Amino acid sequence: DERRQLVRQTLARLSRRDAEILLLKYTEGWSYRRLAEHLGISESAVEARLHRARARMRAQLVAREAIEVET
Repeated sequence: DERRQLVRQTLARLSRRDAEILLLKYTEGWSYRRLAEHLGISESAVEARLHRARARMRAQLVAREAIEVET
């Protein structure tokens, strides 16, 4: 439950664009094709955006956990 809350809080700190693509892919289970159609971009662009969004999410989670561990 703590982990879910941390993920939700971290998603809220991401840009709207990053949060949207992550939520649609991993919560709603949308395919790359559906995401591409919805966003008006190519499937390869979806792949690149997801890669970057996951990296930013991971970096924020690591930073938040490091801060919480220290306090």
